Amino acid sequence: MLSGSIILEDMRFILTVVPFTLGTAFIVLFFGVLLGLLVAVIRICQIPVAKQIARVFIDYTRGVPLVIHLYLAYFILPMVIDSLSLLLGLGNGTQVSPLVVLVVAYAFYISVGQSENIRGAYYSIEPGQWEAAFASGMTGYQALHRIVAPQGVAVVVPVLFNTFLGVIKGLSLAFTIGVADILSQAKLASAQNAHYLEAYIAAALIYWVLCGLLDVVFRRIELAFKKW
Repeated sequence: MLSGSIILEDMRFILTVVPFTLGTAFIVLFFGVLLGLLVAVIRICQIPVAKQIARVFIDYTRGVPLVIHLYLAYFILPMVIDSLSLLLGLGNGTQVSPLVVLVVAYAFYISVGQSENIRGAYYSIEPGQWEAAFASGMTGYQALHRIVAPQGVAVVVPVLFNTFLGVIKGLSLAFTIGVADILSQAKLASAQNAHYLEAYIAAALIYWVLCGLLDVVFRRIELAFKKW
């Protein structure tokens, strides 16, 4: 029979990893946006050779499931670091934290979406607005800061926040490489008390409430940016 007290007990146990999950999601988003910005600049500027590499990277990332990215990073990243260590004369046997593997794999995975998000924001600004800014005596930085950036941010921010929520839920795969998140904590709780349904209900409620609260916060931030 379903037990409410066990659900509450499991929720308290699962909540201990929520700060870690939020922090990890933010780090993933940060590096994903940086890599996405790089890819977007390469494609916008049509940099020779680099744009072909970016195209292959985008096609590969879109076509391969996230869990495979995670496993590939788990096995390949230590090999790459060992090779670099040998090349630099630092020896081998370098230990790579599963958290580092997680951040790298997820950041690469979401970077494609962020690159498209940034490109969309860039192309949403009419060229005439740049010309009008320069005609009024503004420098390139002033035009970017006062006219272009506020409009671009209004386009980027909603997708960015949705990506953040997606990363939080996507981190449920972290347990496959030994990183504790909300779902893995629920699995651990169910293993301890053998109440599997209650543990998953507790995890579902936490995801639901957490995403609902973040949605409220993000909407307020989005409104603030629109008034910028």
